[in-house]
Amino acid sequence: MTATPEQHDVVDVLTADHRAVRALFEGYRTATEPELRRQLVDRITVEVVRHSVAEEAHLYPTVRKALPNGDRIADEEIEELTEAERILSDLDAVDPRDRRFDPLVRDLMDVVSMHIRGEEDLVFPELRERLTPEERMALGLRVSEATAAARGVAPVSEPVREPISPEGPGPGRTLADRVREQLTGRTR
Repeated sequence: MTATPEQHDVVDVLTADHRAVRALFEGYRTATEPELRRQLVDRITVEVVRHSVAEEAHLYPTVRKALPNGDRIADEEIEELTEAERILSDLDAVDPRDRRFDPLVRDLMDVVSMHIRGEEDLVFPELRERLTPEERMALGLRVSEATAAARGVAPVSEPVREPISPEGPGPGRTLADRVREQLTGRTR
């Protein structure tokens, strides 16, 4: 099957990622079992880190070059993703039955939702205006390849988890850190 430009336009590729994360958030909102809530947070972790790595490698270098104030915009979006990963790392050390778990998830939802709005309301329209369809498709193909490769790192059906210890996971040992390390060979 051959890909159409819509299948690899960077805006469409990343918007699909956003929809997937929103669906996971909705699943979390309706879940009541602690084990299911942990599984959903693990899936969210993998998706957010996978998305972050792809955007850092491919989207934001283009944003810096193609958009007015591109450096500022890219820095702000990366900062939001960094904050999301910080919250995910905090969540990794908290049992889903702990009263701190839900407020952390709400914080995560707020940060990720702000990131999504920033991209969909500002970045994506600018990219559509400033990049040719061919440039968007080439960028989307690179992002798609990066995210497809990342999907094999930590399958969402079997997240990479270590048992929660009273001391916490330790530096570089959270699920978010492990996924990032596998994708890039380094931590933030």
